[in-house]
Amino acid sequence: MDLRYSSAAEKFRREIRRWLAGSVPEAWRRPCFWLDLDGTGQSLDLRRGWEKDRADNGFAGVDWPEEYGGRGGDHEIRAVHDEEMARARAPIGPFLGLTYLGTTLLGPTLLRYGTEDQKRRLLPAILSGETIWCQGFSEPESGSDLASLRATAHRDGDVLVVSGEKTWTSMARFADAMFALVRTDPEAERQRGLTFLLIDLALPGVTVRPIRQMSGSHEFGQEFLDEVRVPVAGNVVGAPGDGWAVAKYLLGVERNASPISQYFEFRHELDDVIAVARRTHKDGRSAIEQPAVRQRIARCRADLELLRVRGYDAMTRVGRGEDLGAHASVTKLLWSRTRLAIADLGADVLGVDGQLGADAGAGHLRWRHLHVRGQRIAGGTAQIQRTIIARELLELPR
Repeated sequence: MDLRYSSAAEKFRREIRRWLAGSVPEAWRRPCFWLDLDGTGQSLDLRRGWEKDRADNGFAGVDWPEEYGGRGGDHEIRAVHDEEMARARAPIGPFLGLTYLGTTLLGPTLLRYGTEDQKRRLLPAILSGETIWCQGFSEPESGSDLASLRATAHRDGDVLVVSGEKTWTSMARFADAMFALVRTDPEAERQRGLTFLLIDLALPGVTVRPIRQMSGSHEFGQEFLDEVRVPVAGNVVGAPGDGWAVAKYLLGVERNASPISQYFEFRHELDDVIAVARRTHKDGRSAIEQPAVRQRIARCRADLELLRVRGYDAMTRVGRGEDLGAHASVTKLLWSRTRLAIADLGADVLGVDGQLGADAGAGHLRWRHLHVRGQRIAGGTAQIQRTIIARELLELPR
């Protein structure tokens, strides 16, 4: 197996490294930098400006067609982009990336299912950060069982009138618009009669409320939709009533969003744990000297290398034009398990004193230990992933 990148990809690596060296200040790379700014206007302004600069310099949507604002690169260019962004600790990903949901989830879905008008109108605004998107799938009492959602939309002339609630919505407090699943045929069976709809959050009848997590973050929100009138033209993705197929594709993209960047991101997190373990002492020796801690670090490193190989496998399949399908669920299980193991190791290294804040420089470990619980559910719970793998990969009986 040849794991080397092409000469074109390595040339792009040198280009993006030069840009990142000048665009991501050293202060931004400190583990606690963005946590200290969480919830402030300064954090939003810095990231919005950075996203605009990123797009202006050609480093957003690097694998999207040029006619929609992308760079026209292949799967190797995308992989190198993800590696270098994560290596530089750039403000991307599901927590820091303002354009993450647009570029990683909605954009690829529009490229597959969107009309030509939707692609030309929406995709450039996603890349520039002009339009920030959030995802309206989960509802109260309808989380992992997505097909049980109850938000409805009935046709009234040239609009869909939407009523219902969405919750646990990432980026809700910053978002300008939401891509959502709504039930347009209440008489149809569970997966049928659903429509994938784009909703402007500035429309009358939309109320957005932040949800404070136990980690202290507010990136999730809850949306109340009260007779919101959404024009049908330009806002339905795919065919009306065929939203399940569109959503299933999007969720597959989410589960395998970028194991390459996750590898480097989680390596950073493990390195942070190791750094704290070197300076944390108990019973006269540092935590890093304790055999149990060293064994857990080794297991995390092994799982990270497995995640890296999964990333190369996904890259190869995409390069061959394959749909990842249920293979994305395998990657989702691996990355969520690995990140949880790293976060739990960090909490154990800190111990009770660390959890109470005795180590002022370890706030990022305390935050991750709490925050990662919610991320394990993103894209579907472990039980959902195992069911998909059992049915579609192993072909086990129901």
